[in-house]
Amino acid sequence: MKRIFWLIIGIAVGVYAVTRLKKKAQVLAPAGMQESAAKLASAVRHFGDQVREGMAERETELRDALGIENASQTDSTQRKDYR
Repeated sequence: MKRIFWLIIGIAVGVYAVTRLKKKAQVLAPAGMQESAAKLASAVRHFGDQVREGMAERETELRDALGIENASQTDSTQRKDYR
């Protein structure tokens, strides 16, 4: 009876190990790598978009707070005042 129990345990562990290894192999396969790279690139693009959106929003807030009406003023006009 003990031998049958350990045989069943061994088979179950073997099946579990094989299925885990197959999943890992699929992830590391070229198609899986391309999918992972695409997901990473999408996440980076989304993060960049969020940062740019936040920067534009903050710039608008700062312009309102400082009373700057338009963005057409350049640094060169401000530099002439200091020279």
